[in-house]
Amino acid sequence: MEAVRLNSGLPLYEPAHATHLYGPLLTATLAAVFRVTGLSLLAGRIGLSLFSLALAALLAFALCRRKGRACWIVAVLLVLGLNFRTNLILFSAQPDAAAAFFGVGGLCVWIVWRSPLGVVASIALFVCALFFKQTAAAFALVPAVHSLIWRRNVRDVLIGCIPAASVLAVLGAVYALWPQVFFAMVTVPGSIKVDYARVAPLAAYMIATSPLFLLAVISISISAEPLTDAEKWVWSGIIVLVPVSIWTMCKSGGGYSSLLFGYIAMIALVVVRLEPIGTWIRGMPAKSAYLFSAIFLLCAIFSFFVQFDRSLALLFVRCGDDKYDAVVDFARRSDGLVISPQDPTISYRAKKYFGRSLFFELDRHTIDGKWPETLPASLDDELGSASFVVEAKSYVPTPMFTDALIAHHFRPLDIPQLENSFYTVWTHGQ
Repeated sequence: MEAVRLNSGLPLYEPAHATHLYGPLLTATLAAVFRVTGLSLLAGRIGLSLFSLALAALLAFALCRRKGRACWIVAVLLVLGLNFRTNLILFSAQPDAAAAFFGVGGLCVWIVWRSPLGVVASIALFVCALFFKQTAAAFALVPAVHSLIWRRNVRDVLIGCIPAASVLAVLGAVYALWPQVFFAMVTVPGSIKVDYARVAPLAAYMIATSPLFLLAVISISISAEPLTDAEKWVWSGIIVLVPVSIWTMCKSGGGYSSLLFGYIAMIALVVVRLEPIGTWIRGMPAKSAYLFSAIFLLCAIFSFFVQFDRSLALLFVRCGDDKYDAVVDFARRSDGLVISPQDPTISYRAKKYFGRSLFFELDRHTIDGKWPETLPASLDDELGSASFVVEAKSYVPTPMFTDALIAHHFRPLDIPQLENSFYTVWTHGQ
């Protein structure tokens, strides 16, 4: 709906309007898609999913340039397999894959194109990653960490800090020139509570359930060869992106999708070690080679499908149900203001009304890092002026919304078309 507002010329970043917690490029990208397709949620999902395919191709190109076709194919499959470890995030309408694509692109340009123009292009890609998802700013820290660990001289460390310093400068400019954008991008997400007690268990889980990554680490530890430049860059990425991903997931409301950046760094290590591992296996006697090939395959299956039950469950989770068209039609035929804070597309399709989002409002008005127990005043005022309210139940509980409906003397309507539906229409009166 933020993309639809943008296409309609309405402001997104203003004190009276709560928007999403991602960067503004997510809204701009969806707005571009909707200009072609109209308000199609499937088109939005497909548009953002294309970045996942581009990310897999980019990583394969960067890590397998001088290797065979088999390495390219395996690299693409390994990256796309991360979908099963990250709540199917690679094929969703969220900006994680797009942010990762631009972050990895920024690193590739920084590594390969060492010239003033290359530095500018790399910084531009890092900024694009930031404006899709804020935690993607961590990619800009990788050059600094790489210089600090592997080069260890003042000049190289200072050069490596240029991307991170540039990203900070951009955030400073946003703060000065577009304070409401900074508020939505930084201040509101920064107010969300972080449960630091989960950090150690989550780190252990992330590594212990990735035996493919552990195999890559073991292959390095027993190798007599020094680390290659690619491996040094990948280790720098792991040092930065894994902790950042864990910290992000430990925030209130964080999910396994938050681990994408860390998993990308871990799977990159697997890809750069594919050739040495393959050479090592081919040098074994036939029986041992078959055995270790089977172990490698089992580790790959376990690494990607260890939490497949959660991914499978997500395939069947919906906000609402197949009565969507029926509730939109009812709202269209109803007199007075109809709002649907849990799914603002309903009131928009029915009345062309840009209503408030319950989840955005709750995010913006957190108390001690958590959602408030009562509705924010902005949404409560809208509720008080509505004639009908469409409640759309989902897997995210919002008891404060139901409490507010009752407090405003709304009652649920008995509508035959919505029997046994996730949708409930509430109205004033007897």
